[in-house]
Amino acid sequence: MASKIKKRGFVMTGGGAKGLYEAGVIHAFHITGMEFDVITGSSIGAMNSIFFAEYLYNKHQLPEQVRSDPSQSIESMDAYVKAYHHAWLLMPDKRVIDDSETGPIGRLEKDLLRFNITLPQLTGLLWWWTDPDRKALPPPSIIPSVLRVLKELSERLGGLGEVLQIFKHHKNQFLRESLRTYLALFSLDRSLIPEGEDNKLSDIFTNPISPLRSDHLDGAVSAPDPAGTPMFGLINPERTLRNYTEAGVDVRLTRANYRTGRLEVSAYIPVKAFVRFLEKQAWRIDAHGPEKIPLGSFRLQVPGNPVAINAALCSGRFPGVFRPYPIEKIYPAKDPENSLLHKILAGWLQDPNVEDEIKPVYQELFPGSTNGNNRWNHWQESESMRSFFPMSGDTYLDGGAIDNTPSNSAVDYIRNWVDENECSKRDVSLDLYVVFLGKEPKVAPDQAKDPAIFDVVTRTLSIQGAAKESSDANNVETINTFGRRAESLGRALDLVLESYGETLASLPEDQRRQIEAKLHERAQASSQRGYLGRSPQGIVDRMGHWTRDAIARDLPIQVDEVKIYPEEMPLDTLQFTERFGYRKENAIAMLTMGCYNTLWALRTRLEVQKQEDLDDQDRKSLDLARSWMGTEEWPTDGDVLEQYRQNWHCQRTACSFHARHCPHGAIQKT
Repeated sequence: MASKIKKRGFVMTGGGAKGLYEAGVIHAFHITGMEFDVITGSSIGAMNSIFFAEYLYNKHQLPEQVRSDPSQSIESMDAYVKAYHHAWLLMPDKRVIDDSETGPIGRLEKDLLRFNITLPQLTGLLWWWTDPDRKALPPPSIIPSVLRVLKELSERLGGLGEVLQIFKHHKNQFLRESLRTYLALFSLDRSLIPEGEDNKLSDIFTNPISPLRSDHLDGAVSAPDPAGTPMFGLINPERTLRNYTEAGVDVRLTRANYRTGRLEVSAYIPVKAFVRFLEKQAWRIDAHGPEKIPLGSFRLQVPGNPVAINAALCSGRFPGVFRPYPIEKIYPAKDPENSLLHKILAGWLQDPNVEDEIKPVYQELFPGSTNGNNRWNHWQESESMRSFFPMSGDTYLDGGAIDNTPSNSAVDYIRNWVDENECSKRDVSLDLYVVFLGKEPKVAPDQAKDPAIFDVVTRTLSIQGAAKESSDANNVETINTFGRRAESLGRALDLVLESYGETLASLPEDQRRQIEAKLHERAQASSQRGYLGRSPQGIVDRMGHWTRDAIARDLPIQVDEVKIYPEEMPLDTLQFTERFGYRKENAIAMLTMGCYNTLWALRTRLEVQKQEDLDDQDRKSLDLARSWMGTEEWPTDGDVLEQYRQNWHCQRTACSFHARHCPHGAIQKT
């Protein structure tokens, strides 16, 4: 069998400060020259995805003589990657979440300390308020607490009259509206990061920054730069996802629509790709019931050309920390490639200009189709489709919050590529490198015997996150197994039909027709479709064509996952500042861990492959991994291999972390 066309994908998911681990993974891919056809991300993984796409975009602009030399290519891009690491370590200083005394959280803390109400008073009041049998008036024992809270609120909300107005207009939600009005005093009523201050994350990745140096690691990360230090803007703020696509890197970021609760994908989707999506998926969108479109896996595609940095910011809108992100910022109206989307947002398919743009493309893609007008009319009138697609003013949350199958975005890209290039799905394979931000949580037997309430809650959340990642991995493995078995059955059937056809051809015509008629009759009785035809004659040939077409078009794409796990996760999601738990040494540990774990996963994957299964990219990355890891020998004994995993010594002394901060660098323990 001919070798498959190999494509590569890179999947990064969410986790806030855990994105430091992904930054280390990217460093390993940088020093091994690994490149990808598709990069997908959600939450903070979306921001890392955009950086790596920008890295590959810039790398592709290097002179050909530099690009063709792996060592020169790495050194040409090294300062840029070091600037990226510097940006990550500078995040606490940039105060993405401002927990200073003068910031919103600090001012709220000071004001709460001035609340003249005791804990017993507050407890009694809340207990009465949440009583399902609560009377209209509080009992006498609670009245002093009520009066005290009203006094404190009136002092902050503009007087007793304002408090009474809130009660008058929001009688059934008085507590919620009072709390919202109070938090508005500190600009915290909509999100932890006030509107207008959420550009700090964008600034970190777009403003010029110097490469990371060893003195940043040993001293202050924000130490002044010597004169003449080169500066790098990590992501061009004008860059669009089309720019990456044209450079050979497809980027897909997930986002969750606040109104519909459904996943959508931010990607460069030209009109042709959108029409193909409608033709294949409109029946799902038009169907009623969540079983047709499961939450967290189906990804809606819309036409347009997103701004790269804005698409990443949208995907990373962690609920409560950031305000939902408007669709109009992702797809600026000034870009002509977004004009169709803005017409759909405002007027759906009823807009005659939308029809004028889409119908000719449909006829070009599906010439001779007799169902085009009927389908178009049905789509126009479908209320379920209209409500499912985005509308003007829609806003978005963190895609990682509900993205149960992050690998699907990469597989969707490969399916689209197969359709556009008119080849068989079974002729293409996808090497998918997936970053996991936590291993399956386990506790020692003695710790599991008598857990405290907060231990139970924390462990449940850990299990929930691990189960989500594990489910996606198992889903890929199950589909691969089905594809391999179905392909084997299909090819066996094709061989049988070929031999059967040769035997039929050697028989007298009357006997051949009798056999074909019997086969046609049995196929009809078992309700077979696709190869019956109008007459029995030629049914074996039709079955052969049907079998080969099913193998080519209906079986899943083979996906080979390379899983990159951490040994531990020293930082948690929101630990961007020291008050929230950030520690510089933990950040460095996560970054270096991402690098050396990826080098190990990459080499483990490629060393066991047959030489004929390796392509040029594989061989180049394997050679570089061997050179950095210090040996070309690969142990076959399990115990020796494990010892090598723990003790291999990195040879890349130019790395900022090598001298004193990487367990596999110069500080390696013996």
